[in-house]
Amino acid sequence: MPPLNPYTGPTPSLLPITAGSEKAAWDAISKATEGRLTLWGTDLLRSGLDKHVKSVLVEPLYICKDYRNLYANFYSKKFSERSSYCSRLHFFNTDALSAEEAIFHPETYKDNYMGYSVIEPVARRCVGRTVVDPYMIGQQQKTHFCLRTPTKVRIHGADYETHGFPYRSQSGEATVCAHTALWAACRYLSERYREYRELHPYDLIEMTGDTNGRRVPYRGMSYTDYSTILSEFGCHPAILRPKGTEITGGGGKKTRDWSMDRESFFDLYSYVESGFPVLTSFGGHVVTLIGHTILDALPGGKVADKHGFYDSAYLVKEYIVVDDNFFPYQLLGYRGSAQYYPAGAYGTMEHPPSIDAVVAAVVPLPEKAFLPPRFARESGSSVFATASAQAKIADVVKKLALKDETLKLIRLLLTSGSAFHRRKREFYNQNTKDDLLKYPVSLNLPHFVWVLELSTLSTHNARRCFGEIVVDATSSRHEYEPIYVRIGNHLISGNKEQEFASCPLDFPQYTHNLGRL
Repeated sequence: MPPLNPYTGPTPSLLPITAGSEKAAWDAISKATEGRLTLWGTDLLRSGLDKHVKSVLVEPLYICKDYRNLYANFYSKKFSERSSYCSRLHFFNTDALSAEEAIFHPETYKDNYMGYSVIEPVARRCVGRTVVDPYMIGQQQKTHFCLRTPTKVRIHGADYETHGFPYRSQSGEATVCAHTALWAACRYLSERYREYRELHPYDLIEMTGDTNGRRVPYRGMSYTDYSTILSEFGCHPAILRPKGTEITGGGGKKTRDWSMDRESFFDLYSYVESGFPVLTSFGGHVVTLIGHTILDALPGGKVADKHGFYDSAYLVKEYIVVDDNFFPYQLLGYRGSAQYYPAGAYGTMEHPPSIDAVVAAVVPLPEKAFLPPRFARESGSSVFATASAQAKIADVVKKLALKDETLKLIRLLLTSGSAFHRRKREFYNQNTKDDLLKYPVSLNLPHFVWVLELSTLSTHNARRCFGEIVVDATSSRHEYEPIYVRIGNHLISGNKEQEFASCPLDFPQYTHNLGRL
């Protein structure tokens, strides 16, 4: 038998997807992957891409570093022979191109490139490393705020780039939902920040430990496992354990509502708002929270804190999640929400995924973020509640003629000092009349800061605020002192207070962590 030539093989092909003929097109795509794309994988991809993708470029043979990692450590040890090659699909929102044009003229089609998906040669759950831009599949930048990171893609020498959050499905053999959630969070961090090393799927399996039995197959994991793995990865995780309140659900079934623990719910929101992927457990399943959609009105029944402020967490309509059983950017609402998971999804779970069913959450924090969010929130609110601050706030509300002056919102987020400098500098360059935007740039800020913003509903909806407290996040609760406080055109720093009459009374919210809009 003559030896096989590994350097020749099927060449990339471009398959158009026309309206009304989607099934035939995806059948052809599956055939072009040499059958690697299963019916489950087709249904998953179509659930997110239909109506948006117009053509798919298929690389029939692709070497994927993540799958090769699993192949070398697990699949190669199975009796049944399995290929070490994957296929890769590239998605375009135009059909006015050919495979040759896509490869030789990428500059012409770079704005049409939506992202890619690796298809692994495994049984059923075949969708491997996938990155798709959420804003090219129907999500709106003004209402859907979620984590994205640039990912460079090379197709036979042609350079493309997409912006999205990493996703992969679980195989059910080597990996389970916790592995895929951890992989996605770690890959996002390593792609975005150079201090984190790149992990591959089997690395996470080995880091799981074997105190609860063998690691593959079917090894379940808990939030303590996530914390241990993230610590070894180089993060310093915080664990949130809301205190559940027993409620009666449909049919008289008893369940628990974790969102009644307001402080934990607010902490969860602050971490998501800060731009951290949050691993969230529902007692049997884990997903990654990567952003949220927002309401433009406060729902009924919400309670102000003891200072009279409402947390902007109340305006969350849904969290945007990466769930390995669904296409990425699934919306996670409250129990019974119209945007809830499809009917019957997770019907056998005691606590099906919803915002009010969170059992635990693990947040991969950087080392120097020491100050807990609830302390920054309470301390900052107490500053805004002082008689002196209240007088300034009332004056600003009156001068701005705000319609919802009785409803005041606080918004808390964590960011790095350098990112805060950069964003304030950008804001100042857009409005050089506001010298108070320039002031933070002149400060020697710590590595991380908590930012507490104050607004009314109308200014919040306009993505503006009129109050801001910046706190050293590397400090402890015993040495709390604001770096500065801004209310309208008043600046308070230490014992000094100054009014800048030429500065506007309101200013842009800090929106770097979950996008700039």
